[in-house]
Amino acid sequence: MTNTINTIFSRNNILSALLALCTAVEFVYDMGTRFVTWYRNGGNVKIRNAAVMTVAALIWTYETIRLGYAVVRRDGPTWLTQANDLRNAIGRQFVYAA
Repeated sequence: MTNTINTIFSRNNILSALLALCTAVEFVYDMGTRFVTWYRNGGNVKIRNAAVMTVAALIWTYETIRLGYAVVRRDGPTWLTQANDLRNAIGRQFVYAA
């Protein structure tokens, strides 16, 4: 038991963990400074435009679906009648009527 704990908490493992932690902190800090620089140099406008365009696309999609549903609901029976008539006309071409 003591040997296992000494192996887990060896100097090499502790230093490796500290190195990983320091590397992670350095990476997060570097990404933060890069993001803030980009944001202050006009990135906020790009984020705002992306959000506005996303909302506009969602609204457009909803309206298109709603209008398409209304057209199908209005004209669906007519289309069904036309499809059945066409199917029957094609079917009559392959039937021998004596």
